[in-house]
Amino acid sequence: MCERGGQMENSQKPPEMKREQQQPKGSSRRPLWWGAGIVTVLLVVIVGWWQPWQSSRVMLSADAAAQAVLEQYPGEIVNSTLKDGTYIMQLRSETGLYDVQLDAETATVNAIKRLESNPQAEEKTLLSREQIKTELRKQTNEQLVSLELVEQQGNPVYLAVLKMKDNRREQWTVDPYNGEKQSSQTLDAPASEPAEEDDTPQFLSEKEAEQKALARVPGEVDDTELRGTNSGNPYYLVEIDLEDGREAIVQVNAISGAIRSVTWDEDEED
Repeated sequence: MCERGGQMENSQKPPEMKREQQQPKGSSRRPLWWGAGIVTVLLVVIVGWWQPWQSSRVMLSADAAAQAVLEQYPGEIVNSTLKDGTYIMQLRSETGLYDVQLDAETATVNAIKRLESNPQAEEKTLLSREQIKTELRKQTNEQLVSLELVEQQGNPVYLAVLKMKDNRREQWTVDPYNGEKQSSQTLDAPASEPAEEDDTPQFLSEKEAEQKALARVPGEVDDTELRGTNSGNPYYLVEIDLEDGREAIVQVNAISGAIRSVTWDEDEED
């Protein structure tokens, strides 16, 4: 009996040793769970910090957005809506009504589209030289020396040189659409003022240039135009209609009155 009891005791001891050996396995898993929990908490903290930073980007106010558009496209903002980080505006200008899309963060115009056109702007046409001369006669009695259509800052204007009664010369900037004077400047002082000597060459008037051209090619003057005033080599182009139906273009030196060339409508040069 004792031996059996001893055997039974001996046979019961190993399981107890197995349970003692299994306990360290369970305890070794705890640091893994703790590590995973710490990583999860850190991710939550990082994501929570990142999202507010993302949404803290400064967006333009409606007034600042409108100003950014008007600096590039003159006119009037009649409507403005902010949607998904983009300002959608309606801009009314001289040429019509436009839809403008502006990035609310960078103030960049992403798209612009015309919704309506301005009929008055489309009907705007340049006046001819003869029409401008007629309008100038309504505004002054001074002698018109020259009239030239040029471009200033991307816009067409007429430059009219007038000889005043005191012999000084004025250059008028004339609106090409209505013939009204926009500005003027004095080109030279009156001849009666001896204090300053003016070396500016005196141009022939259009009538004087026409007389020189008619002396070379008799006929009827159709048009006269002064060119090359800014190049230092000014000249008149005088178009003359002949009785036989031909047309001649006479080039006259605007200072000396010398005939430079005569070109016929058949492009044959005399």
